[in-house]
Amino acid sequence: MTDIRKPEALGRVDRVLLRLIDALSAALMIVASIALMLMMVHVTVDVVGKFVFHRPVPMTLEMVSNYYMVAVVFLPFAAVERMNGNIHVELIYALLPRVARRLLDLISYVLFAALLYLLTTSSWAVAVKKYNVGEFIMGSYAVPIWPSRFLLPVGTALALALVVVRIGRTALLLVRADLDKIDDMPSGPADPVGGTNL
Repeated sequence: MTDIRKPEALGRVDRVLLRLIDALSAALMIVASIALMLMMVHVTVDVVGKFVFHRPVPMTLEMVSNYYMVAVVFLPFAAVERMNGNIHVELIYALLPRVARRLLDLISYVLFAALLYLLTTSSWAVAVKKYNVGEFIMGSYAVPIWPSRFLLPVGTALALALVVVRIGRTALLLVRADLDKIDDMPSGPADPVGGTNL
C-alpha cells in the first residue's frame, strides 16, 4: 500500500490521475484539431465557390457556428487548464507567504470548479432536452444541431475533473509544508506553443 504521507507517493497519485486526464484531453484536442482543419477547408471551399463559381457551399454557416466553433472552443478546456494556459496575473502572489499562496490557490480552484460544475450540469440538461426534441436549424437544408450540444458538457466535465484533482493536491499542500518540494515537479505536459506564458 502506498503511503500518501511521503512526497514521492503524492507524486505517484498525481501522475496516475493526471495521466488519465491527459489521455482524455489529448483525445479531445485531436477532435478539436480535426474540427479546426475541417472548418478551414469548409470556409475556404465556400469562399472559392461563392466568388469564383458563384455557387457557395450549402450549410457552411450552420456547420461553422454549430459544430466546428463549439468543438474548437470547448473540447480543449482541460488541455488548456492542464498546461496553465488560462490567464493569471501574479503581481502580488509571489511576494506572499507560502500559506497565503496555497490558500489563494485553493480559493481560486474551488471557485473555478463551481463555475465548471454549473456549466457542465446546465449544458448537459440543455443537451438532453434538445436531444429529446431533435433540435435542428433550417438553412438551405434542415441541419440537426442537437449533437453539438453535448460538446460543451464533455469539455467542461473533463476540466472539472482536473480542477478537482488540483483542489485535493492544493488542500494537502496547504497543511503539509514538508510536501512543498513536489511543486518542483512539472505540473503538466510541455506547452506546445512555448513562450506564451504571461
